[in-house]
Amino acid sequence: MKKWWVIFVSLLVLNGCQSNSDKSAENAGLSNQYTTGSSNTSAASINTQLGAGYIGNGRYDRALLKLNKAISQDPDYALAHNFLGVLYSRLECPNLAYEQFEKSVSLEPNDSTILNNYAIFLCDQGKYEQAQQKFKKVLNNPLYVKRAGACQSAASCAFKNNKIELAEKLYRKSLELNKNLPASFLGLAKIYYKKGEYKYAWNYFKRFDDQDVQTADSL
Repeated sequence: MKKWWVIFVSLLVLNGCQSNSDKSAENAGLSNQYTTGSSNTSAASINTQLGAGYIGNGRYDRALLKLNKAISQDPDYALAHNFLGVLYSRLECPNLAYEQFEKSVSLEPNDSTILNNYAIFLCDQGKYEQAQQKFKKVLNNPLYVKRAGACQSAASCAFKNNKIELAEKLYRKSLELNKNLPASFLGLAKIYYKKGEYKYAWNYFKRFDDQDVQTADSL
């Protein structure tokens, strides 16, 4: 019975890709600023955290319920809209995702978690320059705890856009911020391979391989 309920909810979500998002009523770091204030905001924060966790676990039906509940509790809770954008992106509903990301940024234009998630979405949509503008704003915030990961994402986005020098600079910066980022080692290996500098490419690939995190891409 539970299996059919999950399928039913998933179908409702996918059908919702054709409608207005307002009708839809990588666990990520959640800023403490979202856990204070009114009781409605506190409740919305809890449901948003639950929703983000469900996204991370691939339980999109549960994520949808929790995030919509958060928005019903506090319609102006920016992070709930942001993670609903992440969810719609995962469900390949880019128009709805865009609406939710825009709503979240209009409510909290300087929040680094929100900007980082939006930047990743924009890059996935091939809007590289817009994505880099958002990433730049995130990286200019020295207090953002996931700054190294954001720098790595910005580097990957630059590489997709064939901005090789920028990608190299950003990957190196990410490793300055956190020396244990396997994807940055792999990214630099790809860059040097593309440049034909195979010795450097192999050295970075070995540093990636030493961390025993092989993926289909790296293999």
